[in-house]
Amino acid sequence: MATGIRNRRWLPSRWTLGVAAVVLAAVAGVGWLAKPMWQPWWYAASLCGGNLSGGDLAELLPNERLRAAKDTFGSGGDALRCGVDESDGRHFVLDVEAQIDNGERLGPLAMEFMVPRDLHYVYGSSVPGFYGKFGPVIIQECPKLGRDSEGRKRRLVTKVYTHGVESAPSPQSLRTAVRIANGANTEIGCGADPLPLPDRVEPVRKLSLSQAENTMCGWLARRALPKSPSGKEWRVVAPTGERAPITNCSLIDSGTGESALNLSGWYGDWTDEPFETLLMEKVEIPEGLSARDALLGGDFGRAKAQCAGESANFLATSQGRDRSRPVLPMSEVRRLLTGFVEDQSKRRGCTDLELPGHTVHPGWR
Repeated sequence: MATGIRNRRWLPSRWTLGVAAVVLAAVAGVGWLAKPMWQPWWYAASLCGGNLSGGDLAELLPNERLRAAKDTFGSGGDALRCGVDESDGRHFVLDVEAQIDNGERLGPLAMEFMVPRDLHYVYGSSVPGFYGKFGPVIIQECPKLGRDSEGRKRRLVTKVYTHGVESAPSPQSLRTAVRIANGANTEIGCGADPLPLPDRVEPVRKLSLSQAENTMCGWLARRALPKSPSGKEWRVVAPTGERAPITNCSLIDSGTGESALNLSGWYGDWTDEPFETLLMEKVEIPEGLSARDALLGGDFGRAKAQCAGESANFLATSQGRDRSRPVLPMSEVRRLLTGFVEDQSKRRGCTDLELPGHTVHPGWR
């Protein structure tokens, strides 16, 4: 008898099974609710069409309870959005957008640039974009989508905003933007070349004139340059490739480390309205001229052209620390802006160049 009892297998009662099931469900429920708080990999697997990296999100998301935002990836639309919100659902900690911009008012580029400005940080030539007001912005032309009914190119604009996490370019936010841009490019059918995934943010390189010769800004090495304010040699910052959506060349005074002249080219019909706003706000325009013209202001100049059937606008700024006067004489700013526009036009086949006159128009009193 004893042997028989020892060999009988114990079976739990229905009551025991019920208690165990409740306990397991509670543990699983708590784990599920906590996952979005402590595991960025959950968001990477669940949001934005699988185009996120848990490792990068771990650096971008704060260590607190969070919740997924509305996700339109996979919707078939041409405006994709996803992100992560604070637990109250009213404030974002990560906002990701990828949408088509054809130059219309209130489009993603128009909202980023109410007026043109010197870019805070321009990414290297492998990434066609810059660090915007709140995070990375990538701009890619979409050859498979063609032009709209008014002949404007369609562009894929990708933005990644973080809230309270970073205020300067980081590898994590840049890689996130590149991953999203590549995923949206495929989903929307943009047809842009896939972007390589960077392992770092390239530092700003201040080149000697001879080092700059083989860059897009090499024309500066072949021009007579004014003397720098410190009397030391000039350095050149040449971060962009010649086909970038916003190109850039800068002259740096090696004695002070300060920028004396920033030159940038802005391509697409979307650029017209911001440049007109800039002139209306900064220049007292005399009768006979308008904000549509190429003009010199107190510390900046604007030139124009037509490139690939669309508007192109060119900006030169020479702003000192106190912004009370330009670092370089405006006659030199105009001369170097002219050289920049001529070089850019040769590279991109631009026509109908419109350069500012010699008159420096004062600001509003």
